[in-house]
This record gives sequence, structure tokens and C-alpha cells, in this order.
Amino acid sequence: MKKVIFASLLSIFSTSTIANEQTLTTECSTCFSYDQFKTSAKSNAKLDKTRDVYVMNLETLTIKKFEVSKSFSGYRTIPGTGGEPDGRGGKMKDIKVPTYSVTVKDHNVEQSVLNNFYNLSDAKKQVMMSAQSLKADEVPSEIAGSVWDLVGSSSTQNKVARHYNGNTNLRNDLTNFANAAGKVSGLLDVDKIMVQVSFNDGSTAIFSLYAVINGDLIWDFERGTDVDLNKVKPNFDTKNAESYDFNKGGADVFVDFYNAAKRAGVSFTSTSSGGAQTGGRVTCVTKNLGKYICTYTR
Repeated sequence: MKKVIFASLLSIFSTSTIANEQTLTTECSTCFSYDQFKTSAKSNAKLDKTRDVYVMNLETLTIKKFEVSKSFSGYRTIPGTGGEPDGRGGKMKDIKVPTYSVTVKDHNVEQSVLNNFYNLSDAKKQVMMSAQSLKADEVPSEIAGSVWDLVGSSSTQNKVARHYNGNTNLRNDLTNFANAAGKVSGLLDVDKIMVQVSFNDGSTAIFSLYAVINGDLIWDFERGTDVDLNKVKPNFDTKNAESYDFNKGGADVFVDFYNAAKRAGVSFTSTSSGGAQTGGRVTCVTKNLGKYICTYTR
């Protein structure tokens, strides 16, 4: 889960400085049981430091306080691999790795912290309601007609973001959220806010709020889905093969995909429906008139 650390990442909403012993308030949207909250607190322990960690689930209105500390406790030995050569003329030896112990103590949450927590929860819920309403606000076709137009084009991504930055309700709600976040002491680590937008070809894109700088909202294009439910990423994956089916979108969406791939420097090999031939990064097979299946490989 991507996070925004208030008071640290680009000084987004606060001007506090970071120190390992600072109090941390962290969001855990998947924490429901006591053990899950405790595990989250333990993961934020710092070596040779004692710190207070507040773990919160903003949706369930739950917050818990822990005091955590971490110390060196010794070494453990990882056995060698049965005399396997180490590549330097010798044999693989046992490896010693350090081990640590983490102490966790729970405490009652102070009333002042609770008040700030409830305000922050209310503010985020309002932001999410505004973000939800944006789904009905389609991206103007003169800005982008498809999620594929965003791939390999930071200028188009920025144009889409600027279009939604003009939404008064969202801006006001984010300002209120920032103000509520600024009242939290120490470091505040929260999930990034996601916004889904739609295009007139039936595709969708998800943007995440990266920062608020001098009142300007800075968004990142995270991922998207076209009308055939093909997954769309900011860049083409060069490590894994991906297949794309343009059965519903047809030739129009295929052209958008083709242009996106070309912007990303991908080469094409086009074949008939008799079978795909190798030799290109993307191989497309014609299923029938205006219908394609394309496979992207390294």
C-alpha cells in the first residue's frame, strides 16, 4: 500500500523535522484485530530507540497507542548449502545474521489525540466522497479520449490532473484534510488518496495524490483499465509478457494501444489470423474484422 508521510515527504502538509524517536501516527486500513494493530506498531520500531506509535484505521474509527523499542539480541546461523561451490574456488560457508528483539507496550490514547483522530477521519471521509463523485465527470475528449493516451505521455497525464484540480469541492476537502493532518503531533503516515476518472471510450484511470505544493495538487497516474478490461500501466512492463484483447474496443482502441506502445519505444510484428510470428516486441493476431489479440514480450 502506498503511503504519504506527512511532515516528511516534500514537506507536504507540515514542517516538522524527522527524528527516529519522534511519535508516529500511521494508518492501517487492514487492521481490525488487536494483534494486527500491534504487528503494525512493531514494524515501525527503530533500533536503540523508544518511540510512541499510534496505529489507526480511519474507516472503522479505531486508534491504538503502543510504546515500541528495538534492540540487538545476537546472531543466528544460516547453514551452508552442503558444500556447494561459492564461485571463488571454495565452498559455501555458514552465514551469521544479526537478530533483534522488539518490545511492545500498549497505552491508553489521550483525549487530545482522539479529538484530532476523529477530525482527521471525518476529513478523509469527505475527501473520499468528493473523489467518488468525480467518476461521473468524464475527461473531455480534447484532453484525452482513452486511458491509453496517458501511457508514455506525462503531458497528457498532467492535463488530466489539471482538469480535476479545478473541482472546487475536492480542493476544499483536501485543504480541510491537510489542516486536520497538520494538528497531529510527530509524523503522520497515511494511505495515498486515490481518484478514479473515466474516458468517453469506456476506459478508466486511477490517479493518486502525491503532494500538495503551494496549494497545487500533484497527482500520479497509477494504473487503468480499458473497455476490454486490459490492464494499463504508466509504462510497458519489460520483465513480463502481457496479452491484450481488443474484442470490444475493436480497431479504435487498438489504434490507441498502438500509439501508446510506439511512444514507449515498443516495436510491432503484425500477422494474419493464421498464427503469430516472432521478431517484435508486440505480436498482434487478427481475430476477425477490427478484432485483435496482441501479446507483448521482451
